[in-house]
Amino acid sequence: MIMQKVRMPGLMMVTALALVLVSCNGNKQAKTNSTVEMTGLLQARLDSLTENQIVPGVTLSVRFGDGTNLSLASGLADVENKIAIKPDDIMLSGSVGKTYVAAVVLKLYEQGLIDLKAKAITWFQDAEWFKNIRNAPDITVEMLLNHTAGIPEYVYQKELWQAISENRDKEWSVEERFAFIRDVPPANAPGEGWAYADSHYLILGLIIEKVTGRTYYEVLDELILGPCNLQHTFHSDRRSIPGLIPGYTNLTEDFLLPRKVLNDNMYAFNPQMEWTGGGLASSVSDLTLWARQLYGGSVLKPESLKLMLTPAPYETTLFEGAGYGLGTFIAATDGVTWYGHTGFSPGYITYLQYLPGHNIALALQVNDDSSHENFSLKEYFNTIKQVVLNHNYPTSGKPE
Repeated sequence: MIMQKVRMPGLMMVTALALVLVSCNGNKQAKTNSTVEMTGLLQARLDSLTENQIVPGVTLSVRFGDGTNLSLASGLADVENKIAIKPDDIMLSGSVGKTYVAAVVLKLYEQGLIDLKAKAITWFQDAEWFKNIRNAPDITVEMLLNHTAGIPEYVYQKELWQAISENRDKEWSVEERFAFIRDVPPANAPGEGWAYADSHYLILGLIIEKVTGRTYYEVLDELILGPCNLQHTFHSDRRSIPGLIPGYTNLTEDFLLPRKVLNDNMYAFNPQMEWTGGGLASSVSDLTLWARQLYGGSVLKPESLKLMLTPAPYETTLFEGAGYGLGTFIAATDGVTWYGHTGFSPGYITYLQYLPGHNIALALQVNDDSSHENFSLKEYFNTIKQVVLNHNYPTSGKPE
């Protein structure tokens, strides 16, 4: 599919008084000028992505230390109908949802409802599907959170996607999903290696429900989405999700999906299949609001946040030199430390990072998961960070 070459330089939403008010204070005036310059440079970067037909549309949020939020967009939300993308548009955020799951588990840990060192089998004594997991008796809650349990990944099993193609509305139980990896050997012995798998987080979702007696989404709403005022974050537990814009996937053969994954406001399959492996759709502004609150210390107690940000003793395979804590990558790029996560759902890619040394959160979303020769979205995101860090920006203030 050939994407329209569109430039949308005017699509920006800046929620910062510093950008619109002229102050008599010299420092504030310098900050305003620098922020305006930075905004122009960031918009040009986004426009280059869509003008060169790398993706149809892209959204970006940069949230600074004083609460200022800069949101930008470029390109198209819907290629066929030539609908421009907006900064507050909603996309599936994929595995970024693991940061919320981990936060919920740690909130329950704070309440004394979950012991991170507890064996997961404690909650599955009568579950044959769990006992069929190799090394099941040795797997702890902490191992599930930091991906050292060694359970195989269910998402990339071809038989699963064949079954999804035959019933795109189906609501999948965890037991049904784990049936696809029954004969797949473990990635490593529990606690003796690192291998990323959504499978780990499905079990965490069940543990959350068992200790609370409520659904995961009910607990998430009460402990996270409501208190954090995340008004543009939605459960992706059905095919019709409020405000979701079309995405475009390159997985038409591997996952048996249409190129355009949203038609007539219906996603190509029931994203409930992902559940606590991801499970949310969001705007970039909500993502940075979440990151600043989570990593800035207003969600968890200091002890719990320290646990989240303590990496397992194994280097990850997704980011060079990165560690993985509890639902969070911990890494440094060009000497700048960041915490966060990436997310993939067919048709959408998300990058979310918080820079603790600068008290800045950045989120980028694109509505196309295609790969391109000689282009790395990860490296592109790093250039966005450099534009921000090379300019004067507001650093004071506490997380929202």
